[in-house]
Amino acid sequence: MAVVNDHDNETSCWTVINDQVYDVTSWIGQHPGGPERIKGLCGQDGTAQFTGQHQGADLPQKRLASFRIGTLAK
Repeated sequence: MAVVNDHDNETSCWTVINDQVYDVTSWIGQHPGGPERIKGLCGQDGTAQFTGQHQGADLPQKRLASFRIGTLAK
């Protein structure tokens, strides 16, 4: 998680959702709910926020998958 923590800003925004690591930097300006929703996830585990907002919704899951860069090392 330390590496993810280093990517905590809008020029390099990584987040973890369900133990998968995503580089969502390019999505910040495109998110329909506004950039602040994504900026708040940078450098941290965003599982609770993502699932709370998008649980069961197919399109957000598909979009998220396109940003996957790896699995969180335990």
